[in-house]
Amino acid sequence: MNPIQSVMKMHLRDKAMWFYTPWIIIAASFVINLVLAFSLNEEGAFHSGSVVAIFIYTFVAGTVTLKETFPFALGLSVRRKDYFLGTFATAMMVNLISAVMLAVLSIAEQATNGWGTQLYYFQVEFLKDVPLIGMLGIYFILLVNMYFLGLAISSIHRRFGRNGMFAFFTAVFLLGVVGTFLNAYFHLWGDMFGWLVHHYRELFWWMVPAIVGYLLIAYALLRKATV
Repeated sequence: MNPIQSVMKMHLRDKAMWFYTPWIIIAASFVINLVLAFSLNEEGAFHSGSVVAIFIYTFVAGTVTLKETFPFALGLSVRRKDYFLGTFATAMMVNLISAVMLAVLSIAEQATNGWGTQLYYFQVEFLKDVPLIGMLGIYFILLVNMYFLGLAISSIHRRFGRNGMFAFFTAVFLLGVVGTFLNAYFHLWGDMFGWLVHHYRELFWWMVPAIVGYLLIAYALLRKATV
């Protein structure tokens, strides 16, 4: 068997992490929202926003992947390059499936007038006018972005340990403080939010270079990471 396929098979043995758990969370959250929508019976559309749970879960899945499989794979003499490519292929496949399901459910939600209760769980309000293929692309980019961001952060820990994570989050905190100060000092908040309001859809596509960056960082760190 191709080594990359072997890594994919290794990952997909854990069906609970990749498939069952995220959709059990989504299903449970959806049922709760649906019951509340029936109970309240209010006029007007209700946009839950709880679908964000699957994106948070995908980020968490990206952070735990290395801990669960990296030492095991190297113990089986899998090359780091093959492990990385197999993990990449698995994540792309699973997140594409998730994106298709989210897009289809959002279309079904729109077609049924919010499941008959005007509950919009899967359909994000500011994406309601986006065609199916565009919605699929946006969901896919978001899911992949969250997963590989988690993987890149986990790679820092795998390469540099706790000290590396401390340095990373310290740097993120300081950049946030400096950025907040500069925006407040030069009164840029209004211009920034105004720009975001008019270009928010383009931001999803600009995540693609960020994803490439996460992949390069993760690969560079895993090449020299200890088991």
